[in-house]
Amino acid sequence: MKRLVVLASMAAVLVGVSACNGSTPGQANPATTVTGGGSSVDTSTSGGGGNTLPVNHVCSLLSSSDLTQLGTSAQPTQAMVGTAHTCEFASADFTMGVAIRTDVGLPGFTANGGTVHDTTIGAHQAKQEVDSTGSCVIGIGVSASSRVDVTVLPNENGDPCPTALKLANLIEPKLP
Repeated sequence: MKRLVVLASMAAVLVGVSACNGSTPGQANPATTVTGGGSSVDTSTSGGGGNTLPVNHVCSLLSSSDLTQLGTSAQPTQAMVGTAHTCEFASADFTMGVAIRTDVGLPGFTANGGTVHDTTIGAHQAKQEVDSTGSCVIGIGVSASSRVDVTVLPNENGDPCPTALKLANLIEPKLP
């Protein structure tokens, strides 16, 4: 049930952003990654880190050590939510997701029922919001046309933002 809420939350953020991004509709090439400068490179077998976003291997942004730090040993699952490549997983306290967006950058991060705050994650500019579902969403800017969104939804009552910040800080060094 919580997975559906996270997927719905991610979908709501993605739909809201897509409506405002002015991009040309089309089919994304799943074998393409985006470099920090926004140009495309075919790296369908590459993992996370380095100079590209691993759109085909989103979960490669998280090591088993990272998952342990987040309180889970569950195997994450990859999916497509709208135009975003996602990686979802859960701990006892939270349902979490990471989404790679190659069709909209940080300027397209819009509020979904909450107030958006500017912040910095490592060397990247970012935006943070607690949205209408109670999820803490952090968008990390990678290029003018790409970003990585981190979404954390509490399974019970609790503040999801410390865990969202921890997750964002774990994956940020692996981003271009």
